[in-house]
Amino acid sequence: MKQGEVQTPKGSFANPGPAGLMVLAFYLAALWPIATHQAPPQMANALIALGFAGGLVQFTAGIIDLKNGEIMTGNIMLAFSAFMWLGFWEFLGKALGFIPENTTIVDGCVFIIMGILMCGFTIGHLKAPKIAFWFMIFTDIFFLSAGIFFLTLKDIFWVIAGWSLPFVIITILWMVFGIVLNGVFGKTVVPMGKPFIED
Repeated sequence: MKQGEVQTPKGSFANPGPAGLMVLAFYLAALWPIATHQAPPQMANALIALGFAGGLVQFTAGIIDLKNGEIMTGNIMLAFSAFMWLGFWEFLGKALGFIPENTTIVDGCVFIIMGILMCGFTIGHLKAPKIAFWFMIFTDIFFLSAGIFFLTLKDIFWVIAGWSLPFVIITILWMVFGIVLNGVFGKTVVPMGKPFIED
């Protein structure tokens, strides 16, 4: 969620953001056709494997970010990791029958809290490249709309949540290409947009 450094100081880790963002894109790309009723609900079982792999990758990326001193992106990545683990465990539990089918109240509470946290971190992204700021905006819309749907069961909020996902995925792809290619070539290959607030 930050522009890739051209140089990595000796002894430190490279920017793990692209890895964490890519697994998020995989997960949301699988969720999108299910959420918008283009695929049957049973296809949600695909999210079991993606949630497990995504949780591992994002946890690792978050720890590396914190090790590199990136307090905001590191904590966001760890929060996304928890979201992945929730999806993994819920879908696995429902498939195996040890978690009830109806988990809307729990899901609603988690999604609302996640949405509120993301809204707060969106303020911090006013100092990030514009594409990262817009990623946060679309992420806010997804989590808050999904959370309200789970708590109220008003279909319009699920429609909003489902159709916000392509915008989240597009901004992820843009960021991943920007961070990696700009870092590899040592110059701006993929414009990320100047921050709204610059130091």
